Order: sequence, then structure tokens, then C-alpha cells
Amino acid sequence: MRRALIALFSLAMTLGSDGLFPLHTPALAAAAPPKAPTGSALYLAMVGVPILSGGRLVNYVLVRLTLVLTPGTDVSRLTEKEPYFREALVRLGYHIRLNPPTTFNRVDDALVAAKMLPLCQAIAGPGVVTGIQIKYQAPTNWLPPPTPATPAAAPAPRLEL
Repeated sequence: MRRALIALFSLAMTLGSDGLFPLHTPALAAAAPPKAPTGSALYLAMVGVPILSGGRLVNYVLVRLTLVLTPGTDVSRLTEKEPYFREALVRLGYHIRLNPPTTFNRVDDALVAAKMLPLCQAIAGPGVVTGIQIKYQAPTNWLPPPTPATPAAAPAPRLEL
């Protein structure tokens, strides 16, 4: 009985992929995210970017970057330099605040791209990296939004007797 169920299930999965139950309908294809830009790209492994507030570490955001390369670039040569790209991102996170001022749970895409592009060009060579895209980001801890800084209260006057 079990073998019959397993065979039936495997047949249903085989037919379901493209046969009787097509998953690639026009509605699902229209909702698919846009494709990556044409040309070569280097997909970096996920990196934990530090989130700082007031000079103190408050969170990490896991980020996956894609480096958009000029057409004809040898990706295998740049794959060897992937640890240097990831290290540059972590070091950048410790030097400047990469998160928007309204949250500790994500990084600012435009700021990361603007600050990382010169570093990536220094590592890979001038003109090799043409753009940076953040493909995925997730915080390690969900934190509430930062509260605005309140001025310190003035000390109470002292009465001399």
C-alpha cells in the first residue's frame, strides 16, 4: 500500500511540474520579479552588516549583494576576491551608519551602493564593477524604531543652608 502511494505521489509531482497542473501561468509570470541586468554579475555570499547607534552595536542585518560587472569580465577571476568585497562591506558598516535613521532592521540600499562602489572598484580594478544591487536583507533581531534623543534634564538647584 505504501509503495502504491509513493508511486502515485511521485507521478503526481512529475505531472504537476508542467503537465496537468502547470505552475507557469501568465499571471504568475507577470508577478515574477524583474530579471537581473544583462551582462555578467558576481553574487556575493550573505554578510552580517553591523548596525550602529550612538557608536554602539545594536543589531546585525544579513545582506546579499550582487556586483554588476562590465560585459566580458572574467567572473572566475573576481570570485577569488569575494572575501575582500565582503570584508569591505563589514568594515564600512563599522565606520559609518548604513541604516536609515528610522529603523535598525535594514540597511539603506542607495547608501550602501554609493559607498561600496569605490571600494569594489579599488578591489577589482577601475571600471570592472559598474553597479551594486542588494538582493536580500534580513535583520538578526527585530528591534523597535529608534526613539528621538531627548535633551538631558537640568539638575535641580541646590539650596544652601
